[in-house]
Amino acid sequence: MINDDPFRSAEMNQSSGLVIPFLVGTVIGGIAGAVAGTLLCEQTTHLAASLLNVLDRRLNESERERLRFELLLQ
Repeated sequence: MINDDPFRSAEMNQSSGLVIPFLVGTVIGGIAGAVAGTLLCEQTTHLAASLLNVLDRRLNESERERLRFELLLQ
């Protein structure tokens, strides 16, 4: 079967021409994301550990007594 429709073949050439820039952008974005993730990994790990430390913090006995005293003064 021969494609006699010139508009159809031009349309297929144009759509295949759009795939290459998309693939190039995808590859560049993937590499840039991997590099950024690698560079930010240490800071992100430190931030997560700090947040867990703050959220999981327990008062020791002297801090508890001090807090009770301050609440009694109010």
